[in-house]
Amino acid sequence: MSPAGTVEPADTAESAIEPQPIEPMPAEPAPVEPPELVIPASPREMASKKSAISQAVAEVSAVVESLKQALDQMEEALELVELAERQKSADEHEIETLRRSLRQLQRGRNQPRRADENRERKADEAQ
Repeated sequence: MSPAGTVEPADTAESAIEPQPIEPMPAEPAPVEPPELVIPASPREMASKKSAISQAVAEVSAVVESLKQALDQMEEALELVELAERQKSADEHEIETLRRSLRQLQRGRNQPRRADENRERKADEAQ
């Protein structure tokens, strides 16, 4: 080492690298700053934080209750729709039954004449 505080290059392939100055060690270590002290919150600040948390809990509880009520209403609506669907099916079945009965009655009006005519013919033939 030279007295100027630099490293002299050796006679090797590393001699192309320029010497770097060495910094002397400080006589005293750098002062360490103490960690930042956390000052406890005043009772008023703590109460306001608790109050904010309590308020948030109350709001979430209100939302949950509102959602429960909405779910109940939706279930009621579903039951009404299912009831209406069953009633519609029953009504359609009853309408179809009435239509068949009406067709039979309409045929019955026309057919008795024919049946009467057939009876009359048979009665005439028998005589």
